[in-house]
Amino acid sequence: MDDELRRIRMEKMQEILKQKKLAEQRSQRAEMPTDNKMDQILAILLAPNANRYLSAIKERNYDLYIKIRQKIFPPQIMSELDLLMQYLRQGMIRRGVISVIEIQQIERRILGIGSSITIKKQGQDAKTLTNFLKEDED
Repeated sequence: MDDELRRIRMEKMQEILKQKKLAEQRSQRAEMPTDNKMDQILAILLAPNANRYLSAIKERNYDLYIKIRQKIFPPQIMSELDLLMQYLRQGMIRRGVISVIEIQQIERRILGIGSSITIKKQGQDAKTLTNFLKEDED
């Protein structure tokens, strides 16, 4: 009878320890810093080449990286990061949906670089389309 009682106590103790460990794991996930959550989400949402491009920006110009990340995660999404992570884990959101071109467009907008068309004739310097058309009018 004592052996049976000891075995039941051990089983109960193991079950309690298992539940405690699961609770700790859940609390650690909930306490993950916002930056880490955003980085994990970006790693999933970005196409592989876009992820490499953004990592290069992070190494070269951290402030620009933060601004790009703020454009991808506007304030209204920030409060829903946990839900977004849950959807990603469950496979409810496609992976690799943000391309390198989209990252480059955000980067150019932040840096104030507009698009321009340049024309280069043989033996002449390259000119913007506006300058080229102005010269034709003269």
